[in-house]
Amino acid sequence: MQRTIDVAATIDARRIGGFQLRVFLLCAAVLFVDGFDVQGITYVAPAISQDWKLARGALGPTFSAGLFGVMLGAILLAPLADRIGRRRVIIWSCIAFGVGTLATVGVGSLTELLIVRFLTGLGLGGALPNAIGLASEYAPKPRRATVVTFVGSGISLGAIGSGIAAAQLIAPYGWRALFVVGGVLPLVLAAALWRGLSESLRFAALVPGQQTEARRLLAKLTRGDVLEQDVRIVSGDPEGGKTTVADLFKDHRGATTVLLWIAFFMSLLNVYFAINWLPTSLTSSGFDVTQAAVMTTFYHVGGVAGTYALGLLMDRLGAHRMQIVAMVVAIGGLYVFATVAGMTQWTTTAVLMLVGFGVVGGQVGVNALASMTYPVAMRSTGLGWALGVGRVGSIVGPTIGGLMLASAHDPRSVYLVCIAPSIVGIAAVALLKRRAGAAAALGTAASTSH
Repeated sequence: MQRTIDVAATIDARRIGGFQLRVFLLCAAVLFVDGFDVQGITYVAPAISQDWKLARGALGPTFSAGLFGVMLGAILLAPLADRIGRRRVIIWSCIAFGVGTLATVGVGSLTELLIVRFLTGLGLGGALPNAIGLASEYAPKPRRATVVTFVGSGISLGAIGSGIAAAQLIAPYGWRALFVVGGVLPLVLAAALWRGLSESLRFAALVPGQQTEARRLLAKLTRGDVLEQDVRIVSGDPEGGKTTVADLFKDHRGATTVLLWIAFFMSLLNVYFAINWLPTSLTSSGFDVTQAAVMTTFYHVGGVAGTYALGLLMDRLGAHRMQIVAMVVAIGGLYVFATVAGMTQWTTTAVLMLVGFGVVGGQVGVNALASMTYPVAMRSTGLGWALGVGRVGSIVGPTIGGLMLASAHDPRSVYLVCIAPSIVGIAAVALLKRRAGAAAALGTAASTSH
């Protein structure tokens, strides 16, 4: 008889080893260069506006064009990984947005900048969901939220790195220097990924033609010999390589998918409203460009702290519960930032760290929820579409912010708008928690009856 090995059970039963750590670190590096690029355009926005003599808020369409590209990349490119594998999509996405970022160095007008940012966004959109998906598929179930949020923190770390680079490069070398660094990093990383990043073992086990690769990856994971040809590697999921977006609505997943999309939309609306206009709001409030870069960097430090804290607590206290806590913290921080006048630089920085804790940490938490919701065969499609729909929010957020900033007497007051999406997001996550609890109870009842 043919012997079978269930890789899902194998991964869940083992402690995290060196092979998995390498995958996690490389996926975190992908999100680092993603965050560096996405945040870079916001750090240089005040300098571009001064250089090209633009009105406040004039870069709003450029921000939105880049995020529209990210949305299309998430919807059109990310799901390819459920057919051809995560590794190739991640590598080619890094190459695409690295080249696009380098091309930004040569732009000379708003129109050219808008086009290049759109094309760069396509590559960015394909990288993020697949890096998260790949990491989650090598994470044992008891540590999955922790791993996903650790990898997701790469976005905030990249944003911090971009802020540090902006503070050091813009004044002496001009704003284009930041895009040189931001373009070289993903190209160097793509070479490292080509040599060191492994395909998802769970995905390989689901694709009929990938059994040889699955046996090789299992040997790496367990530090054992490659198994004989008569051993079949399986995973507790439907066969992979055939997923379509329609599958996200089958088998009673429709309501869950819609609720996830609402949570992503509201979360990313707030994330990009805050990220894209924070340096501009701070400079318009009287801080100089360097101070604004430092304060925005600390906002992302708060995001990293929120990411790690939520990740550790999600596996212990429940993912949905901690996601709601993050959004409540965000509401409190946003209200103080928008309404309390006369705060010093460091008082404002402390409040922004609290906002980052809830807003950025909460977005990584939503990614973790999505990675736990869908089976392996459709995980990249599920994450890609959730992020793609969420990117509509990321386009709406900066657009609203730009329109409001153009006429606002107090630039910080516009952040009161972000409280409403947070409330809607809380409601969506609460309903997701209820559905997950009902599904778990149904599963327990079914197993008891047998």
